[in-house]
Amino acid sequence: MLVAACGGSGTPEAEPEASGQGDQIAAQIASYDLAVGTQRFTLGLLTQQNELIGGGSVDMKFAYLGTREEQTRGEVVAQAQAEFLPIPASAGGPEPDLPEQPSLLPSEDGSGVYATEATFDKPGFWGVVVEADVAGEGLWTGRATFEVYEAHRFPWIGEEAPRSENLTTASADAPPAAVDSRAREGREVPDPGLHDMTVAESLASGTPTLLVVSTPTYCVSRFCGPITDMVQGLSEDYSDRANFIHIEVWRDFENKEINRAAAEWMLRGESALEPWVFLIGGDGKIAGRWDNVATKGEIEPALKALPTS
Repeated sequence: MLVAACGGSGTPEAEPEASGQGDQIAAQIASYDLAVGTQRFTLGLLTQQNELIGGGSVDMKFAYLGTREEQTRGEVVAQAQAEFLPIPASAGGPEPDLPEQPSLLPSEDGSGVYATEATFDKPGFWGVVVEADVAGEGLWTGRATFEVYEAHRFPWIGEEAPRSENLTTASADAPPAAVDSRAREGREVPDPGLHDMTVAESLASGTPTLLVVSTPTYCVSRFCGPITDMVQGLSEDYSDRANFIHIEVWRDFENKEINRAAAEWMLRGESALEPWVFLIGGDGKIAGRWDNVATKGEIEPALKALPTS
């Protein structure tokens, strides 16, 4: 049913009919950190000509493929419906008016992924088959494979949050661009309300914290700017419920030096992944986590549920 989990010797081999040939969709896993248990699962859909598919919902079928040492036939073990999460085309831009049915979207309308809640009961390689009823095209399919770990590698819900001493506008030992990559070439640090407090200070206050770890200027996915601006917008509406903090990824981009505070959240071994958004409760434990793609529609309800100070 599904393609091989990964390349190289010792990986699950595909059945002849499972090569993926004939699929109209290229499915790209967007989730950074999948582990045994229930969590948010995201992927992006493109045509074979790299046109974005977005809007509406799609069906997903999950199968367990085994491990490097022991493979299975990849029979479907779970199904789910996934909804499209849009990201504006530019930082601060409006969310596009999306069609109710999966459709080919022009690049100027932004980007996004499909998201659902998925449960994985064992570590190893898994596969997903996506079926999308694309407007004007009919039923298209795509598939992707991914690895599920025994436990999450990055800070997870219920864990104690790192007491990060991130750079702020008061930090005298770092250039402004190390506080926010948009403050280059003599520019001032934008969104000062996101850069006037350390995570350690916020946790010590007992106030919930919404933290975004991103590099708005150098982000490979181009999601960082819009997501950072989204967090800034939420801070204007919910400053009576939480502290809002941005940690810039790069202390020195040219020399590839990552800010130490950012590394505590997004660097594990050789894996340096961003953007992230974390909601930390007043008890200092992580209450919510959104990786790679984070939207106002997902985060705002969690903020509304917090008590006002």
